[in-house]
Amino acid sequence: ELVEPLCREIETDLRLRIHSAQIEQLQKSNPVKEGVRDLSTFVGMRPLRVLGDVVDVKAKVTQYLDETFYNLTAVATNDWQTYGEMRNLAQSRYGLHLTETYLPVGTLEQGLDVLEIMRNIHVFVAKFAYSMHTQVFVERPGANKYVNTIGIQQVANSIRTHGTGIMNTTVNYTYQYLAKRFAVLSQFLYDDHIRSRLLKDAKGFKEQAKELNNRYPYDRAQTFNQEIRRLGVDEAGQSYLDKFREL
Repeated sequence: ELVEPLCREIETDLRLRIHSAQIEQLQKSNPVKEGVRDLSTFVGMRPLRVLGDVVDVKAKVTQYLDETFYNLTAVATNDWQTYGEMRNLAQSRYGLHLTETYLPVGTLEQGLDVLEIMRNIHVFVAKFAYSMHTQVFVERPGANKYVNTIGIQQVANSIRTHGTGIMNTTVNYTYQYLAKRFAVLSQFLYDDHIRSRLLKDAKGFKEQAKELNNRYPYDRAQTFNQEIRRLGVDEAGQSYLDKFREL
């Protein structure tokens, strides 16, 4: 009844101090108005003999924090760094030497990590293609002998590893990337050279829609592609239309 409240008070103190340093909006305590409780005095007590039993307060608190930090890290591995900082603070503030959890921040079987992909989403888009048959992203062949794939299982593993909080991060990164891509798309379509050719083809197709059975003819598409190529190509021989396909 005496040791457990002390353990919870020390855990709360460590948690508030770490969170107050990480979260700016969190209200910080004022030691002048609220006062300071020195819990280290209880932790520094020598083992007591009570009714024939030896009670080591420091060992009890250490065991409690070890179990609590391990269980919470196992449930949400994305918080491993926070609990690592709390262990370091417990050592410097209370002289408690806690055990490392040694829980992995990821698994070797999950393949590519979704969070890492989002941080380099432009690289992912350039190197991966989507397979409609297997419903997975497949890396385009390159110098490597092996190709990476991203499917539902890899996404589920990443969510299990980092927590559901990465979903908001993933949506934000994807939205920002798509907004930039759509801006480039809009600039491409409103370019005078591209827009004039598109309007010309659209007018011609509209006039002959019934004759063509509402099907755009292949020879006209090939002609359009050749006209775009006359505008110029890059060192790799790609035209503006080729770049548009990659976009």
